[in-house]
Parts: sequence; C-alpha cells; structure tokens
Amino acid sequence: MKTIIKFAVFSALTIGSLLHSSNAFGNNSSYSGDRLSLAMEFFKTDTVVVVTPDNFRLTDSNKMEIECYKNFSGQACKPAYKFLKESDLKPSDYYKHILLYGSFRDFTNKNFLNIPVKKTLFGFKFKDTTFSGPNDAFYYINTVASRMYICKNSQQSSINIFSMGIGAYPLHVFRGNEVVYTGIIVKWAIIFNALD
Repeated sequence: MKTIIKFAVFSALTIGSLLHSSNAFGNNSSYSGDRLSLAMEFFKTDTVVVVTPDNFRLTDSNKMEIECYKNFSGQACKPAYKFLKESDLKPSDYYKHILLYGSFRDFTNKNFLNIPVKKTLFGFKFKDTTFSGPNDAFYYINTVASRMYICKNSQQSSINIFSMGIGAYPLHVFRGNEVVYTGIIVKWAIIFNALD
C-alpha cells in the first residue's frame, strides 16, 4: 500500500511539474503569465516589428489583417507597426517584439527557426506530419511573448489566422480553416490535441 501511495504522489508531482514548466522551445527565460495572456503580452509594446521573407510581397490586405487585430489587452494605445524584409533587420530590431509573417519555408535567419515547427522544402512540419498544401498555416508564440509567427504556405491563402482565435494556446496548426493541432509547449514534451 505504501508503494502505491508513493508511486501516486510521485506521478502527480511529475505530471504537475511537466504541466507547470513552460521553458522549452522559446528563447531566454519563460513568461510567467497564463497561456491566454502570452498573445496579450506580445502586443504590450510600443513597436511590433513585422518581418517577412525577402521574396514576400506584403499587400495592403496583409497589413490590414495585422494592424486591425484586437488583442484584448485593454491597453490604451495599440503598438506602432514597423514592416521589414528579413534582410533589412538591424541588430536593434532583435530587442523588439517581432511578428514573423509569410511562408515559413522562405525564412532564412537561424534566429527565427528554433521552434517546434520545422521548415520543409514545400512548407513546414510539425511532429511527424508535413504540411505542404497552399492553405496550410500555423500560429506560434514563444514562451517569453517576444516572437509571434503567423505563417501560411501561400500568399494566396485566404485563411485569416488572427480571426481564428489565437492566444488560447501558443501553438495552432491549420489546414485551411480547420485547426489540425493545438496545444501548449512544456519543458519535456509537447502537449497537444490532434483535432480530427
């Protein structure tokens, strides 16, 4: 009986530790707020630097999608948006909140590639699934709320990730308007829901 109780206590502490720890794939120290406030924390800044791959043509519609996102933080002022190509980044820009927007496979800066989603030749990969369709996309925010990714495989994709309810979890993977994966990142594992 003592062994069973010890095992149950050990299991509960281990699971609690896994769920509480959130410093995995992000950089530096972890953000201590709840998951929903990561997106709100990202927009609590004076300037958001929106970075696109060098070959991406940012349209007025893209800019409107980004600038009109209501982040529910209750702050009096929205941040200013500075739109840059990846090769135009200056060292000082890395200290600002950066929103990466465009096709993930076209980003080349290694500072932006150390996340749970991996680049592939025609799209991206999460877990063991490759997403190479033109309407495949993902949203990811790091654990310190300083980097946000809104990445679609095609500029012609009609999906509006901002309108899909980002923020409840730091990772969402989409196939068209369907959420395929959603979840949280923890220190030793990725806890996610595969939505069939």
